[in-house]
Amino acid sequence: MKTLSALALPLVLGVLSLGACATAAPPPPPLTVTEAQAGPVALARGQALEIVLPLNAGTGYAWRLDREAPALILNGGSSRITETDRPGGPVATIFSYQGAGRGKAELSFTLKRPWEPDRPGDRKAVFQVKVR
Repeated sequence: MKTLSALALPLVLGVLSLGACATAAPPPPPLTVTEAQAGPVALARGQALEIVLPLNAGTGYAWRLDREAPALILNGGSSRITETDRPGGPVATIFSYQGAGRGKAELSFTLKRPWEPDRPGDRKAVFQVKVR
């Protein structure tokens, strides 16, 4: 019986140490892109993505997401607007996502007043996101 318990302890410790090796690595740091960086974006699964789009407060203009990304590829889609201390000052709309699964998604944003019809000359920012 003493021999069995002497063998069991190293075996249990070995199994526990293997479990510690199997923990997943933390996701890469968040990636922030701006309107000037519109185009291809590479993202890892679990990595956060922030898209920062500028505008002027009080003008009636807002960034509109034209099409949602598939939830299997990108999670989130929340947005917030930064603050300014002066009327009409520069602010930004920040759209937040997280890479969920492998694949490609296109995020297209249009800057416009909500009551105006779409026009060919509308300002756009398009990001082709590839989650690896």
